[in-house]
Amino acid sequence: MRLFIAAAIYNGMQLGGPVYNRLSPVQQLHRYECKNLLESYHYFNNEKQCAWTRYGGERVFLDSGAFSAFTQGVEIDLPKYCDFIKRNADIIEVASVLDAVGNPQRTYENQKAMEAHGVAPLPCFHYGEDERYLERYVANYEYITLGGMVPISTPDLLNWLDHLWEKYLTDSAGRPRVKVHGFGLTVIKLMKRYPWYSVDSSSWVQISSVGSVIHPDYGVISMSKTSPNRKAEGRHFDTFSLPEQQALAQEFARIGYTVEELRTSYLARRCFCMWAYCELNRRINSHGKIFVPEQEGLFQ
Repeated sequence: MRLFIAAAIYNGMQLGGPVYNRLSPVQQLHRYECKNLLESYHYFNNEKQCAWTRYGGERVFLDSGAFSAFTQGVEIDLPKYCDFIKRNADIIEVASVLDAVGNPQRTYENQKAMEAHGVAPLPCFHYGEDERYLERYVANYEYITLGGMVPISTPDLLNWLDHLWEKYLTDSAGRPRVKVHGFGLTVIKLMKRYPWYSVDSSSWVQISSVGSVIHPDYGVISMSKTSPNRKAEGRHFDTFSLPEQQALAQEFARIGYTVEELRTSYLARRCFCMWAYCELNRRINSHGKIFVPEQEGLFQ
């Protein structure tokens, strides 16, 4: 599985840029090690960000950003999107279809229109849509995407994803029939449960922005001195027991960070979270992945 870090360049974390040059050597290393990047066309469609991407020698997974545009009352022009992809093919590893929020037929029509424009986008099937569209995508494409999952509760996603992976996306042995990307997948349990080819998450920046970090073993840890969790027992570094604080401090030091910089520097927290998601990616890939659905009541 490839875990794409979403919106790193949009958030000013481009290699060789002004922010990057302010980072410590360890922080620069952890940013540099993030090789899988995803950017949204809605925010990324300007020459400055493209230039920084080229300067850093990086390539991105380009999402259309249709949902973000939709929520802001903006409509993305399909021919311009196609032209942008073709003009910047050197820095775009793969691009997704211009999906139409809540309209699977329009999404499918956009897929065919982009192909007619000489672009080969990844098709997208959204939560709650007619599964006949997914059947068509699985039958006709090698790499597809699943979207619309961000606002859905984890229990509902588990039911939906279990159903899709069992019925459409894996064979009788649990092996994937096609490459599948999960858009905006922030729940680690869901990353681990299915044989994704790729997923993306922007949680690294969201977690760090609210004064916290995430660790593959310990989960989200509030660190900032101004965090509202600072007085909540067991929810902030300051309210952990002394042995717990000492153990975490040692672990932070092993990775290359001090408690104080994680308390005070959002950039340190960003880079720590980048390390955490890359480490999570490595751990998931250390195990073979097939999907075996749970069968309630079996042998009970």
